[in-house]
Order: sequence, then C-alpha cells, then structure tokens
Amino acid sequence: MFSLSINKEVASFKFVADGGSNRLYDAFKHDQKILEQYIPDEIRGDMDSIRPDVRAYYESKSVTITKVSEQDSTDFMKCVSLLHEKEASQGQIYDIVATPALGGRFDQTIANINILYMMKDQIERRFILVSDENLTMLLDKGKHQIHCQSALEGPTCGIMPIGSPATITTKGLKWDMADSKCEFGGMISTSNAVDSEVIEIVTDAPVVWTIEINLK
Repeated sequence: MFSLSINKEVASFKFVADGGSNRLYDAFKHDQKILEQYIPDEIRGDMDSIRPDVRAYYESKSVTITKVSEQDSTDFMKCVSLLHEKEASQGQIYDIVATPALGGRFDQTIANINILYMMKDQIERRFILVSDENLTMLLDKGKHQIHCQSALEGPTCGIMPIGSPATITTKGLKWDMADSKCEFGGMISTSNAVDSEVIEIVTDAPVVWTIEINLK
C-alpha cells in the first residue's frame, strides 16, 4: 500500500501487506537496483504468507516486519490501521493508493472493495485501488465531477452499486443514464465509455467507479 501516490519517490509511507511482499520481491528480484528502489517502510500482517527468502531479504534491508495475529481484519486493513497510527502521531491525513489491489483472488478483490465502503465517511482523504488495468474508487451519495486524463485513463469505465441499489444520473459517458435504477440482479453500467474530459455523476447511494488505465 502506497500512501499519497503510487510514485515511490513522493509516497509519504510505503507499507506492504504480508503476501504482497512476495509479489513485490518477485517483480524486481532480477534487478537488484530496481528492487532496492521499492524497499517498503514496513511489512505487516499475520505473516502466514511471506516466504522465508523474502523475509530474509527485507530483514537484511532493516525493514520493520510486524506480525498482527488477529483475524477479524485482512492484511490490507492491518496496513490501513498502521497508516492511522502514523496519522495520529503526526496530526495529518494522507490519501491512500493501494496496488495491486484488484485481480488475483476474487475474495481478496471483494475484501479490498469492502474497505472502500468501510472508509467512505472519511471524506478528507482519497482512497484509490489500482491494478495494471484499472483505477477504482468509491463515490458516496451526492454529485461528483471526475476530470479524466485521456492519455492515461479510459475510455472503458463502469459504475456499480455494490451492496444496495442506486439511482444514477450521468453526463459525459457514451451511454449516459438519467435517474436510472441500478442494482445487482438488474441493470448495472459496465463496459461504458468516457465521452468527455469531465464526467458528472449524481447518485443517491454509494457506487464504485472504475476506469481502465494505461500506465505504460
């Protein structure tokens, strides 16, 4: 989990959740120079997934590795709790960018989306889930204006009411909606497309906004 930005050079904190340390290590292990650029501040979780070789590597780099055994929260949520600790000590709130937070095991993907809903009342921060192909965030009830960077985002997008129905009106999409009731088991807006640099969304319930990205 990278707070503030996925850019390693401007992230205020870099936390890795247990098994995510294996993925981080494997992604760059063939280039030690790059691997060392992505050294996290802390690895946290129940420590049932981190491999011995990965643990040994990060311990050699003086990375704090913290075991939190309680099973009522995911390892990702344990990292979010760690950020809360940092915020309490510094008196400052940080945005959260988590990657790779989508794809892989379906239950983990749903758990990560659930965290968006758990933290929806923290309006002072942005909380964004990122994968190689998508950027996903929660839009609480109300009116939202999304400014798209066409060189990096889109065109494919979707608006999904997860957990409860939502009545949605949009402007700036290829297939706009006007007071459309969206719900699982009925209509949801997937495989839609951005048709403007500014998207307006009005919803009477929380919805998940997702848009494809190109970070290459």
